[in-house]
Amino acid sequence: MRQYKDALDALRFTEEEQDMLIQRLKQAAQTAQKPKKRRHPRKVICIAAVAACVLTFTAAAGAVVGFFADPEAGRTHLAEFFQMSGGDVETDTGFVASGASDTNHGVTVTLDGIYADEQTVYAIFSVAKENGTPFVDLQEQPQTDFLTFEQVEPRLDGQIITGSWGPCYDTDMTQFFFQIEMDMSDIDQWQGKTARFTFSDIISYMQEGNYAGPDQTLVRGDWVLEVPLESTDTAVYAQAGQVIPYGNLNVTIDSIAFTPAFYHLEWHYDKEMTFDDDLNLYLDGVPDEYDNQHYTEGSSPILTLKDGTTYDLWQIGHSNIGLLPKIIPLEEMESITIFGQTIPLVWEN
Repeated sequence: MRQYKDALDALRFTEEEQDMLIQRLKQAAQTAQKPKKRRHPRKVICIAAVAACVLTFTAAAGAVVGFFADPEAGRTHLAEFFQMSGGDVETDTGFVASGASDTNHGVTVTLDGIYADEQTVYAIFSVAKENGTPFVDLQEQPQTDFLTFEQVEPRLDGQIITGSWGPCYDTDMTQFFFQIEMDMSDIDQWQGKTARFTFSDIISYMQEGNYAGPDQTLVRGDWVLEVPLESTDTAVYAQAGQVIPYGNLNVTIDSIAFTPAFYHLEWHYDKEMTFDDDLNLYLDGVPDEYDNQHYTEGSSPILTLKDGTTYDLWQIGHSNIGLLPKIIPLEEMESITIFGQTIPLVWEN
């Protein structure tokens, strides 16, 4: 089964670059709209940095899915992505096949499928040349690490959609998968509206030692996919509402959502987190005796199966949302451990 690898897992930054990114992200956070639910992601922050801080984060409610173009083609690509039977891929993953595509400069970008729950829309795209040849010859350019787009812009009814994005890739470089996670509030107002995804210029990233960065532009051009937005919810929810004392905070678990391929956890703290210029943590304006790393480490969820197998979901996905390491039937899941407390997964009807 495919081990899902977010592109930023492969990236390495120098200390100077890390300091620059932290400052840029901090400035962006100070000017961004305050979300209704506070998240404290690690890998999502890296994705936003590579995206030049184009995307921000908001809370979301509602559910979205239902992009219909060539579902059979989308189903085939989803099956390849998840490495499973095409006939079962929608039932077994919770993703709905699409197949909407755009071809330009000999390259086709396909919206393979969409996952949705009450807070998030997660889209999987595939990118391949029409003639089936690799984007990069690894024998000639062995330093190439992964492929991605230089610019990505998701819009809904003309408005930029907030969220994060990043590639997964195949080592033979003949195609790569690209994922967009979108957060939207008051989703009901968007029913029947048009979602527009614009991708610009395919580039490669190279890796040398501890550094990975842009290498070269492989294909110049724009790819635009427009699809109607309809509503459904493919997630199964577990009982939530637990209040967990942790450090100087109380954490309330708002939502626990799963499909056999995807997880999404939501929580909020009872105090407002702020940071000074030196990134010292304050809670409701009072210096905190714990640093932010204490809370981010504590919020790394551990999924335990009934056979005792455990998965650190934060290492597999990003923040409190992501793809599972493999297809896991819900009946095999036993509990989630987060902020030091184990929560049995009791599915709601």
